[in-house]
Amino acid sequence: MLSIQLKLLKKPIVKMIELKEWIKDGIDIRKTNDGYVVFTIPTQHFNIKELDELTPERFSKEVERQNHFNELQTELLGEAFGKRVEAGLFKDLFD
Repeated sequence: MLSIQLKLLKKPIVKMIELKEWIKDGIDIRKTNDGYVVFTIPTQHFNIKELDELTPERFSKEVERQNHFNELQTELLGEAFGKRVEAGLFKDLFD
């Protein structure tokens, strides 16, 4: 009986070890009508249909997506606020 239970547990344990790098700071998985919403600090939120989509490759892809989003956001904020700073709109904050 015990060996059957260990065989059943072996695959999920191996899967968790493979994902350890991505979920070491915690993971939140919420069931939705369309599948699941997953949240980790490096990936932020992303959607999946099935839990077996949670692979190291998927986490890596989501981290890349989040990093790209952060770069775009930083660039846009720099454009928006940079022009205002150049125009002296925030001068009183820096004096």
